[in-house]
Amino acid sequence: MDIVSEFFATHEPEIFFIYGLAFFTTGVAVMLEFTRSPELPVVQTLPFLGLFGLIHGTHEWLEMFQLIAARPPIAAWHGIRVLVLVASFVLLVEFGVRVLSLGSERQLWALIGRTGVFGVFLTGLIVIAWRWNGIDGWAAAEAWSRYTLAVPGALLAAAGLHRQRQRLLQSQPAIARDLLIAGVAFVLYGVPGQLVSESPLLPPDIWSSGAFLRLVGLPIQLWRAAAASLVAIFTIRALRLFELTRLRAVAVLNRDRMETQRRLYEEMTELNSLRRQLYQQAVRAQEEERHRIARELHDQAGQSLTALSFGLATLKDTLPGVNGAKPSERVEELQRLTERVMDELQQLTSRLRPAALDELGLVPALVSYADRCSARFPLVVDVEISGHQRRLSPEAETALYRIAQEGVTNVVKHARAHRVVITLEFAPQAVDLEVWDDGVGMDVETARQAAINGRGWGLAGIRERAQLLGGSLEIRAAPGAGSCLRVSIPMEEVESV
Repeated sequence: MDIVSEFFATHEPEIFFIYGLAFFTTGVAVMLEFTRSPELPVVQTLPFLGLFGLIHGTHEWLEMFQLIAARPPIAAWHGIRVLVLVASFVLLVEFGVRVLSLGSERQLWALIGRTGVFGVFLTGLIVIAWRWNGIDGWAAAEAWSRYTLAVPGALLAAAGLHRQRQRLLQSQPAIARDLLIAGVAFVLYGVPGQLVSESPLLPPDIWSSGAFLRLVGLPIQLWRAAAASLVAIFTIRALRLFELTRLRAVAVLNRDRMETQRRLYEEMTELNSLRRQLYQQAVRAQEEERHRIARELHDQAGQSLTALSFGLATLKDTLPGVNGAKPSERVEELQRLTERVMDELQQLTSRLRPAALDELGLVPALVSYADRCSARFPLVVDVEISGHQRRLSPEAETALYRIAQEGVTNVVKHARAHRVVITLEFAPQAVDLEVWDDGVGMDVETARQAAINGRGWGLAGIRERAQLLGGSLEIRAAPGAGSCLRVSIPMEEVESV
């Protein structure tokens, strides 16, 4: 034991360096942990523990420089060193009080405990200042700070960690174990770590660092450094385990959220599919009803009107005149009226369901429709075809025809245009329909909002028909610059079946 004591006695500066380095490193590590996980409640107390380590390590290096200088210390140097030491112990007490009262409503008790510790310390300082002066006074003040600040601070910190451990004992036993070890390390740091000092307050043969070295075989500085290192290691381990547990919980929540989003996406996809099916059935029913009405008007009313016209033509030359008026003239007038009704009926049946669309296909139906529009309205409607022309599925041809029809109708109602061009492009991957006019144009956003608010159903219908076939709608327009409506439908949706 004498050899060990002699070794430590001859290497005292190195011991103080290691002691200070252990505390300084502890302070740096704790402060880094504070910045790494600022959202954990217990982390709010870590700045006090980290600053304690940094300042206490600085104090030990001051003692090391004093030993290296190998000169008797002056009172001012002692004063600076003791003030640094007291500052570190005040931070330790604050850490202990805060970690003990963490997550509780006992803030009043925390205030009483903090006031009691500091009150006892300040009262003792007054007595020491009255009893001693010079180097002995500073030595007594140093010892008193260890007894009344460091020891209570370490015990408060140990009690606080034990309290946090009890909360986590069942749910997170690994964290509770690390907090237990950190608490025990705090106790070892305070008792006997801070009770040993060179002080005129107590007999030096019992509480001096030399007596501790002879009893334990280790310098008290190494004992304190080892205890502080254990505090840092297991406090940080507990925090990182806590953070890991929290991250796992967050991962579970994220997984549940993703699963919920996936189910919602599937439900939305199913609802959209159902909506498309319902809309498709509604459109199909509408087209079938139009086709039925057009066929009945053509087959029944049209044939009746044709027979009536033929009968009037036969009757015209057989009736004598009455009161100077020839019956043939009256019959001829009725015949012209009948023919006009027949022409209007033919236009009505064509608007309901053009026969060319079913018999000849989309392109002839568009050309026929453009000719009728040019004849009826004060504008020119042209049709341009590009690409390899071919028949499409009945649903696609009907949708594209109705889109072109609605587009031209909108131009006639609102655009005040002189020319309209319907362009149908058969591309390799899609079929594109474009309705362009040279009219007054429009505000696209206003048109969209009108459709959303229940007006402008033509645009909404065009969009629905395009989306029904997996296509897209694009509108390019500006006030005074005409407008262009473009619908693109993927080829796999329009191929003939």
